[in-house]
Amino acid sequence: MKFRLSIFSKIILWFFLNLVVLSAILTIFFQIRFHVPPDSILAGSTSHKTISLYRMIRHDMATTPPARWDALLDRYAQGFDAELTLVTLDGQRLAGGTSAVPAEVINRIRAWRRQFTCSPHNGYEGKAGRGRKGFRRILRVRTTNPVRYWLGIPLPVSENHHRSFMPAMLLISTDSLTGSGFFPDIMPVITGSLAIIIISLLWWFPMVRHITKPLKSMTKVTEEIANGHFGMRVDDRRTDEIGRLGRSINIMSERLENFITGQKRFLSDVAHELCSPLARMKMGLGILENRADKDQKEYLKDVSEEADNISELVNEILSFSRAELSPDRVAVTVVNIEKVVSRVLEREKNGDVEVITDISPGLRALGNEDLLARAVANLVRNAVRYAGEMGPVRITGRRYGDRVVLDVSDSGPGIPPEYLGRIFDPFFRIDTHRSRDAGGAGLGLSIVKTCIEACRGRVSAENLESGGLKIILELQAAD
Repeated sequence: MKFRLSIFSKIILWFFLNLVVLSAILTIFFQIRFHVPPDSILAGSTSHKTISLYRMIRHDMATTPPARWDALLDRYAQGFDAELTLVTLDGQRLAGGTSAVPAEVINRIRAWRRQFTCSPHNGYEGKAGRGRKGFRRILRVRTTNPVRYWLGIPLPVSENHHRSFMPAMLLISTDSLTGSGFFPDIMPVITGSLAIIIISLLWWFPMVRHITKPLKSMTKVTEEIANGHFGMRVDDRRTDEIGRLGRSINIMSERLENFITGQKRFLSDVAHELCSPLARMKMGLGILENRADKDQKEYLKDVSEEADNISELVNEILSFSRAELSPDRVAVTVVNIEKVVSRVLEREKNGDVEVITDISPGLRALGNEDLLARAVANLVRNAVRYAGEMGPVRITGRRYGDRVVLDVSDSGPGIPPEYLGRIFDPFFRIDTHRSRDAGGAGLGLSIVKTCIEACRGRVSAENLESGGLKIILELQAAD
């Protein structure tokens, strides 16, 4: 079965897809920020904090004896809520820090050792020289087990008051990517993103509803029009394209209603006009048959059969016209389904065809007893005529919630699937199975449909997997 989405669902899905793309972009952005140089515009305010810390520690270490470097780094660590460790480019600890430096960080430091020279002015700046340009020489590492974030700043240190310098690495480590402020702070962006999502939802939802609500109403109305309810109308007060579509639907519905009403009136008038001449014709044929000899009676018999066929067609047209009643004019009462079916079977019984009934005792529905009996009689008559020789006809009645379902099925060849939606149209026949030679004018199921709809119900058809056609009548259940 092909999966379908409504326009409303498509717009909402497209909106959330847009959010997914935005989230992916933000994720990539933060990944890039974790690795960008500190002087890049993407580093933002975090680079200023890193630069300030570097300069303060470098100045204080230059004026502090190496024996007090542990206390110095511990004081800065408490102030910045991070662990500070000074190590050589070989990974040996010089000062600060109590946690062991992971091997991954040490390997990264050793891979960088060639980028620095032992000079009092090139350590942090590296080979790029002094100033913020030199902040390109920086190390960022994320380790696991446990998860920690490491920031490495090359820092030249002097152990004998500026007489000799050695390259070292100041490591700043923290458990949180944003807790210490040395890494990109994503909380403002997350807050802003959530605000954008909420505002977008509040902004988009009325517009989506403004578009899809009238379309949903139009879909419902056009479905009713397709089912023959031409009195349905849509709200066409809008001035945009949807309003124009609504007005076009209303005009189409009105014209179809006038066309169908005129067609039904024409059929009814023609049928009534044919009744009188047919009656006189049959009476004349009867008189001629009484006076004709044996050879002439054979010809009169053929003429009489054709007259009977024409009379049957006229009667079906009249029945169809009477069945085309407005539901507002039909008196709906509580109908005993079992009683109606028994009454129909007594009138339509055929000794050569088995009819099996399975109706829940006391099953009652809202409807018109005469119209319901006419509908069931037509179904039984059709089943007996077209499939009576292939197996029994079954009539089943059950209640499901607030609906009563009455099924009439046969054991015949069924209907080709492409014709199932048309068998209730007036004068529709399938030539291979419902030819004129078998009788009928293609109005039987049309009469069934109009009778059931006049009872505020609906009718449908489906082919049985085991073979045969099942007509389903649905009515409102009565308590």
